[in-house]
Amino acid sequence: MNNDLKEIIYESAIRTFEMMCYMFPLDEDEIAGDGHDMDESCMTALVTFDGASDGGMVIRSNADLVDAIAVNMLGSDDATTDQKQGALCEIANIVCGNIIPHFSDGEKISYIRPPGIVGAAEDPHARFHGMEKVGPVHVHLDEGHADIVLFYLKK
Repeated sequence: MNNDLKEIIYESAIRTFEMMCYMFPLDEDEIAGDGHDMDESCMTALVTFDGASDGGMVIRSNADLVDAIAVNMLGSDDATTDQKQGALCEIANIVCGNIIPHFSDGEKISYIRPPGIVGAAEDPHARFHGMEKVGPVHVHLDEGHADIVLFYLKK
């Protein structure tokens, strides 16, 4: 099931970046180096959910991608840090919202909680101890890249 979920996460992320930010995935041969220059300038958003399953999704993006997300969503080249954080949270919210219906049996639904930014000193994975982990799923776009990890406990 994890491979199926990885594919669902990847496809949801790509669709979201295409529709919301006009960004498109790189082909495998277009990815320079290891493509994972994640450092302290990265930004991490977290969305939690409960109901049919409990869990959360973490999306970590490099600074170039966060900047491009804000520019493309807001139509402004001078986005503030708050606006960049809001734009990344919205992307995380949409991606997560497209993933969690796969946990529903048709009877129970899941509730998505408001997304938030994770501080640089925080480990967002720590709160999901004991849950199934899927990922990281690497999403490479011209503008940058993101890693997405999903945690869940199906009821």
